[in-house]
Amino acid sequence: MTSIPEKTLGDNIAEFTLPEGCMLCGGALIIRSSPGNGSHSYCPHCHWLSRTRVRMHNGGLEIAYATRAVA
Repeated sequence: MTSIPEKTLGDNIAEFTLPEGCMLCGGALIIRSSPGNGSHSYCPHCHWLSRTRVRMHNGGLEIAYATRAVA
C-alpha cells in the first residue's frame, strides 16, 4: 500500500495530493479536508473544483463525489 504525503495546515486541516486522481483529465488531485468545511478537491491541470466525501473504508481511502445532475 502506498502512503499519501499529507500536510497539516492548522487546527485539524489536512491537505494531500493524489497523483493521477482527477476524474476528468487524470491530473494530480489536491484534496483539503477540515472538520468545519468538509473536504474539497482541486485539479491544477484542468481547474476542476469539487466537494468530496473522504472516509476510510476496507483499510484504504475512499473518495466519493456527489452527482448534481444527470443528463
